[in-house]
Amino acid sequence: MADLTDNTSGQLIILSGFVLCFSLVALAMLVNQTMISGYHSSNAVLEFPKHQIRDITSQTRESCVYITELAIELNQSNNKSIEENYHLLFKDYAEQMATLYAGHGEEVTLSSPIDNGSITNNNLNISTVWVNITYNNGMTYYSSEPEIIEVRA
Repeated sequence: MADLTDNTSGQLIILSGFVLCFSLVALAMLVNQTMISGYHSSNAVLEFPKHQIRDITSQTRESCVYITELAIELNQSNNKSIEENYHLLFKDYAEQMATLYAGHGEEVTLSSPIDNGSITNNNLNISTVWVNITYNNGMTYYSSEPEIIEVRA
């Protein structure tokens, strides 16, 4: 019986078993954390509203072409200049876009600088217009100032 109490060689085996168990638990937790962080980082890329921004930009480009043509046509029928007609039409378009996207919880601000340089003195050869586009959905802020749009080729 005295041999069993003096023999301590089994304690090293038990201690190494505990160390191995704790290291396996720590390794499993690290692997779990890397999987979770990979999942969240890939979701962050998917949540970026690139399609909304692309839609706003392309719709604004198309609308500026139509607004410019309409401003030139209205100049011949009313007593306002092309610049006044353009800014009135663009203001209506910007309000409609802001209302449309506000229904989805997104903020869209469109503005056209007064000093374009291309819409002055009833110039019928307007080739470009400048538009400031701002998009904010609470997580992503996008701003393109100025967006130079070709309205005539």
